Amino acid sequence: MVKRILIEGMAVFFIALLLAAGSFALRPAALPLKSVAEQKQAPVKEEPFKLIAIEQAQELFEEGHALFADARPAIAYEAGHIQGALNLEPDDFEAWASHLLDNYPLDKTIITYCEGPRCNLSHELAERLVWLGFENVYYLIDGWGQWKAHGLPVEPLNH
Repeated sequence: MVKRILIEGMAVFFIALLLAAGSFALRPAALPLKSVAEQKQAPVKEEPFKLIAIEQAQELFEEGHALFADARPAIAYEAGHIQGALNLEPDDFEAWASHLLDNYPLDKTIITYCEGPRCNLSHELAERLVWLGFENVYYLIDGWGQWKAHGLPVEPLNH
């Protein structure tokens, strides 16, 4: 009697296993292999633009391989900026976007900067440049402050 119960139990188990495998194979959408907790975790989003160190920015400046974009308001830009930098305030996007697209290739290296370690304008500008299609965009935290502290070329020269 015990032997018969074991055999019937094993038969039911294997039939259930076959039915489960068959229904899984015929399912239109695969079942997730991650736990519910893993699925709820937000994926790490990699930004299409990257932070750059002052040393790398200086090297690209000296080689002439980068366009520097000042994200500060025009009055701050006019008081002093990185030599050759363009003033591209994020809020004036419509004013400069077409000019930039008409005059620079999308693979041009662009380094955005603003002033102060908590200034987010360079980050915002970098994001907008990527929206336009530029592929090599970097932002320099406290770019203006670091640039001056390292004694690098600025305009106007009397500052």
